[in-house]
Amino acid sequence: MGSSTFRLATAFRHGRTKIDDVYFEAPFKLMTPFTNGRHSDFIVMLASPGFLKGDEAHIAIDFGPGTDSTIKTQSYEKVLDTADGSASRTIDLVTRGDAKAVFLPFPVIPFRGSTFENLTTARLDPASTFVYADVVTCGRVGMDERWAMRRFTNRMRVFVDDRLAFADRMLLEPDAFDYTGIGMWREFTHCGVLYAHLPEGGEAARIAAEDALIDRIRAHADAVGFTGELGASRAVNGVCVRLLTTRGDDAFDFIRDIADMV
Repeated sequence: MGSSTFRLATAFRHGRTKIDDVYFEAPFKLMTPFTNGRHSDFIVMLASPGFLKGDEAHIAIDFGPGTDSTIKTQSYEKVLDTADGSASRTIDLVTRGDAKAVFLPFPVIPFRGSTFENLTTARLDPASTFVYADVVTCGRVGMDERWAMRRFTNRMRVFVDDRLAFADRMLLEPDAFDYTGIGMWREFTHCGVLYAHLPEGGEAARIAAEDALIDRIRAHADAVGFTGELGASRAVNGVCVRLLTTRGDDAFDFIRDIADMV
């Protein structure tokens, strides 16, 4: 892969969300969007076995006013053994005006001996609706490989109207911490985090809408019999959800349900 870039800008034209500009380098590819009314699904493909030593991926997406978009990836993203090196990915997301944007990649699997760093930065217009989520596993669970990565870091920063609204950092470093103990992952194998921003119509209205969303999320967990642990709370601006499960599909499906609610 080496250093590769993917850029996409969307625009609302003729009643539909369309590609305004796109650029990508191998191994990135973009499938033809799936459009339903004003909404479009964009699927980003990575035609490679996974991240290797020295790989750097850069993703930048600009969601135009009036657009309604969901960004997905094709499959689980693998971080292979990076030996004495590392791999990295940066994601820069921008929403403009009343854009509705969901960024929902498939989970990341860090292999034995891997070192990986992800940094996501989102800059949001107060009038926009936005959901970001990611899921990471403790390794190749199906091959009984758990906590064998060297280091995995995932940082996220969200700015609303240029003010920091939410920040999160995950550090997985099995040589330094026991993630199977109390207060950690324990028996769980997948950890997901979701951030949601609702369009603002004054602080009181925003807080009421966030509280209502949290109530819906908790009620939905009870209704579907969610197996795992889940926490939902308000951030400085927006809602944060974190969950632990023993199956990637359980985490991803529940996160997708939340995105549909928003």
